[in-house]
Amino acid sequence: MFWIARRGALLAALLTLVASVEITHAEESTFRDLVRTFVLKSTAEGKSRPTSGGPLAMLPEGLDQLVALEYTVLKRTPTGEEPVDASQHHFRIGDQVRLRIKPLSGLYIYIFHEGASGHRTCLLPTEKETPPLAQPDKSLDLPADGSVFEFAPPAGDEKLIVVALEKPSQDLATLSDVIFKKPTEQLTDEDKKIQATLRAKHDQTLKSILERQAQGTRYRGLFTDEALSRVAKQASAAGATRALFEEPPHGTTTSTLAMSAARRDAGQGELFVTIPLKSTGK
Repeated sequence: MFWIARRGALLAALLTLVASVEITHAEESTFRDLVRTFVLKSTAEGKSRPTSGGPLAMLPEGLDQLVALEYTVLKRTPTGEEPVDASQHHFRIGDQVRLRIKPLSGLYIYIFHEGASGHRTCLLPTEKETPPLAQPDKSLDLPADGSVFEFAPPAGDEKLIVVALEKPSQDLATLSDVIFKKPTEQLTDEDKKIQATLRAKHDQTLKSILERQAQGTRYRGLFTDEALSRVAKQASAAGATRALFEEPPHGTTTSTLAMSAARRDAGQGELFVTIPLKSTGK
C-alpha cells in the first residue's frame, strides 16, 4: 500500500513548479535532445514536422502530433535521493519515493495511484477540478510539500498512472471532486451514490484512453536509428494512427522519456504513462 509520509513543514499548495536544468554530457545531440528541441520549437512556432532530416524524420509518416514528458522516480536514501528505473527496481516496505515530471510542452497533468487490488485514487489534481498546467521544461514534483510517498504493508504490485493532455478533460475533472476524496465514514447515502457514479465514470475515461494508446505501435528501449526505423515501418504497415515510445534511464541519463506521436486528426494530443511500483516485504 502506498501512502504519503509527511516530512517537514506542509505548504498550502500541493504542487510547485521549479526550474530544472539538465546537463547534456554527450557532445552530439541524441534523439532525446532533438525531440526536446523540436517539441519546444513546434510549440512556440506552430510547426507540425521538422523541416530537415535527422532522427526526428524517422518517426512514422503523418504522426506529427507529439506529446512528450520525462519522469524520474527518486528514492530517498540516508545521503539524499537516488533516481531509480521503476520498471526494473523492486522496492521494500518502508522505502520512500517522490515522482518528478518534466513535460516538453505545456500539458495538463493528472496522476492516479492504483493499488494491488485495482482500486484507484486521484493524487492530482487534489481539491480543485482544474489540473495544473505544467510548463514546458519545468519540473513538477509530487508530493511537492517536503513529504514523500512511503511503501506500507501489504507489499505487492502498484502503479502510478500519469495522463498528460494538451487541453483539460471535463470527464477527468470529476476525479478531483471533493466527494471523491472524502473518507468513506464521512459519506452520506447520497454521497455514496455520487461517489459510485464518479468512480464508474473515471474508470471508463481511463479505460478509453488506454484503449486508444493500445491501438498504436509501442516501443520501449534506446532510441537508436535502427530501432526508430523499424518502429516507423511497423506503424506504416499497420496503418497506425498513434505510436508510443519510451526510452528508459541509461548512462548518465536518469529520467525516462515517454512520447506519443499521433495524427493531427486523431484528436487532441494525449499521453498515457504507467509507472510500475513493485514492493516486497522486509
